[in-house]
Amino acid sequence: MAGAERTETAEDDLSDHELMRFIADRWGKAIWTACRSSSVPPEFMAALIANESSADAEKKQFREEVYERLICVRGGKNFHSLSVTPQQLRAMNEDQMVELATAWGLTQVMGYHVLGNGSLPRHLLVPEYNLISALQRLAVFSEQCGIDLRAEFEDLFRCWAAGRPDGTPADRAYVETGMRRLGLYREIVWNEFAPLEAAA
Repeated sequence: MAGAERTETAEDDLSDHELMRFIADRWGKAIWTACRSSSVPPEFMAALIANESSADAEKKQFREEVYERLICVRGGKNFHSLSVTPQQLRAMNEDQMVELATAWGLTQVMGYHVLGNGSLPRHLLVPEYNLISALQRLAVFSEQCGIDLRAEFEDLFRCWAAGRPDGTPADRAYVETGMRRLGLYREIVWNEFAPLEAAA
């Protein structure tokens, strides 16, 4: 029903637990490896993956509103929220512009975010590169907004989904869901994987 409040149920908890367990099994090592060079803890990255792609490394989503803004930038208009310049876009053909306006991979990094790295947006479908790119974006948010990457997770979720720490994500449950999943991942890793590592 439109406008209805989402209520948390035991079924939600079960499906979230299964998802976070899958992420721990399938992507846990890649997450841990990527986070070794960052202050961002693995549980936040795991929750971000759950929120953004449900752990689907092949997910792609074209963003019409981003495409329209990129077209405006190419025409000379300035958008402070887009880290691209008209010079970078003028030689782009239609297919390339679409790729720049597409969110890619595990954390749904926008294609234009890797333009300055000399990488193709579709490289974001490589999980390891996607995670590193996401951590770079989070570091930018931390520097620009003064966010503690080790603790201020609600602000980080808002930045990722709405562009700033006081923003409102389109999915009103995004932050709450992310925090719940973060806690679940932390419990799963601590209760199920830490004892195995200790016994090794």
